[in-house]
Amino acid sequence: MERRMSTGPRAPRAGLIKASLFLLSAVLVVALFLFTNRTIAKLTSEVKATSSVLARFFAQASIPATQNPEVQGLFSNLIGSIDFPLIITDDHDVPRAWRSVGIDPELVPAASIDSVAEGRDITPVIRARLARVERRVVELDRRNQPIQMQEFATGTPLGALHYGAPAVLDQLRWMPYVSVAAVALLISLGLLGLAGIRQAEQRTIWVGMAKETAHQLGTPISSLLGWVELMRAQAEGADPEVKIDRAELDETLSEMARDLDRLSKVAQRFSHVGSTPRLQRHDPTPVVREAVQYMRRRLPKAAGEIEVEEEYDPVPPVDLSPELMEWAIENLLSNAVTALDRHPGRIRVAVEHRPKAGVVEVVVQDNGRGMAPADQNHAFEAGFTTKRRGWGLGLALARRVVEEYHGGRLYIRESAPGEGTTMVISLNV
Repeated sequence: MERRMSTGPRAPRAGLIKASLFLLSAVLVVALFLFTNRTIAKLTSEVKATSSVLARFFAQASIPATQNPEVQGLFSNLIGSIDFPLIITDDHDVPRAWRSVGIDPELVPAASIDSVAEGRDITPVIRARLARVERRVVELDRRNQPIQMQEFATGTPLGALHYGAPAVLDQLRWMPYVSVAAVALLISLGLLGLAGIRQAEQRTIWVGMAKETAHQLGTPISSLLGWVELMRAQAEGADPEVKIDRAELDETLSEMARDLDRLSKVAQRFSHVGSTPRLQRHDPTPVVREAVQYMRRRLPKAAGEIEVEEEYDPVPPVDLSPELMEWAIENLLSNAVTALDRHPGRIRVAVEHRPKAGVVEVVVQDNGRGMAPADQNHAFEAGFTTKRRGWGLGLALARRVVEEYHGGRLYIRESAPGEGTTMVISLNV
């Protein structure tokens, strides 16, 4: 039965994390905008209410302040502390006093204001200044209804008080947009940084892939060249009347066929990189056993230097691409071999069934140098390696094969410096 790898719930973990971070950033931006906008709206309402109360107080206090010196002093101190626009006009709509409107009251003499009220001409400069104050009256009235002032006893109209909001309130109205812009800028810089990291990672991957290709092809090619040289030497040194030993020839051809099969397998592996492989139901045990046998032939030959233990439980079939899964297991075994720093080195390979979890596990355990927690967090990143020689691509490729192509999971079950490492491939049944 042939299946394609699912692209639904088993999506790549890295892509899911990036999408989650992007969504979280968007939610934070919206939340920040709504929060600051709501806060500014509430603050604006409170400031407007305060301004209105003060304005009404000033309107009522303006008349006593013109008659009582003590009240006049208190009124002058109070009005001198306000920071919102305030303009008092008389009953002929002529500005008589103002505050925080951008024009110094001292630049418009009271005599000039009286002249305007009586219809007499004033200098063009003073007229222009007063006209600016009158325009501000119109602007303030668009925002707030002017407060009419009248004499207490007779109710005679005395003028009106025109007021606005503090200048800082206008600045605060821009705060939600400034905050969102700042967050958006930070996110943009973060995305640019991630893009740079991704480009560096891609460069590392391409360099590593080139080296991995040369490494994968190098062993069988060198072996084939050796067999060819051996056959050539036998052919050149043999007596024409003496036939070449058939058994020896068969053995040579058998080894050459094995190397050619290895080359074909390598080609198939790399042909799957970047594409979606077709998965079929397979017993994973033969795949694991083949990877172990390949690694056995490459182990140091000194007696007792490295021991490999194999444990294979009966397990149900799983969806597999044998070529890719064997590649992933070889990378785990190679990583285990290079981590061995004691004699005898031991590697345990096991295939186990976890019925309750609904998974088949491939366990690769070594008694090597182990990894510190900080190294474990980066062990599967492309380009990360703790070895003097290496390009840090083996575990990254293995995780890609297991998680992206097979929808499984590759993780470090346990590891500690000096105590070895246990890695697990978990495949859904």
